[in-house]
Amino acid sequence: MRAPRTFLAVLVAAAVTAAGCGSTREEMRRERLDTFRSVLPGELLAAFDAIEAETGCAAVGQMLSEARAGDPRLDAAVDSIMHAELIDTFSDVEVVTFFWLYFDHALETGTVRGP
Repeated sequence: MRAPRTFLAVLVAAAVTAAGCGSTREEMRRERLDTFRSVLPGELLAAFDAIEAETGCAAVGQMLSEARAGDPRLDAAVDSIMHAELIDTFSDVEVVTFFWLYFDHALETGTVRGP
């Protein structure tokens, strides 16, 4: 089972790296956010998209923990994204907070520094 995880991690890292070539910081963040969002199951994605304040991240992080525990494919995908983002030691709440605060919220509020 380790080989598919490693392959997936390399694939995600390559996609993140390739996405960065010639892109603005905002575009790169959008692509990285979309990569994270693309692995979330429907109900979890809807909950992530409904976060309105940082305090909402805890409940969604708990949902992510429960979903990962019951779905090895989701667990592997999130693990690969965490590895590519260099956030391997983050809890699921911290992962959700990271993607909401530095990606989703920053893009929404226009606080991503350029270029």
